[in-house]
Amino acid sequence: MNTPRLVLVLALLRGPHALHTGPGDPSIDENMVNGDWFSIAQASSEPKLLWKDSHMMFFVRKIHVSLKTIEFHLYRRIQGMCVPIIMMANKTKKKFQYMLKYAGHSVIFPEEVAPSRFIFCIHNHWHGKETVVVNLLSRTPPASWDVMQTFKNYCKSHGISPANIINLTRTDCCLHA
Repeated sequence: MNTPRLVLVLALLRGPHALHTGPGDPSIDENMVNGDWFSIAQASSEPKLLWKDSHMMFFVRKIHVSLKTIEFHLYRRIQGMCVPIIMMANKTKKKFQYMLKYAGHSVIFPEEVAPSRFIFCIHNHWHGKETVVVNLLSRTPPASWDVMQTFKNYCKSHGISPANIINLTRTDCCLHA
């Protein structure tokens, strides 16, 4: 068996997590994610996580990176209300990798799309099941067609169907909370 085929087989055997190799550009400074953000799009390998009141449906407003943690200032819709929440994830030994304990155990990977846009890929493990959730964040609410296409291609490379991608700027989802 040749090497590329062996790598593909091993990746498929390990599931969606195996597809994530880390940031495309290892020279990216993690502090670039500090500041105010808008949630532009979200995708998931589990469609029910995209429902309006899902426990994994968050709208990012601000991110703060420190030496050992990344802090997310979020909104989550609970019974129709946009409720502010702060979550903190701990850095791991790998660059651009964070661990969060919420609804199981999650590994978070931020990846730059452009200086003002980031994708956050989350691999969640809960009750023996792995689910991938991907978020597109931007410094400004609108996203151009090419940025959305990049997001769709990224999701596809992580095994997420285009049917499981939602554009958050087209719905009332705490965007301006």
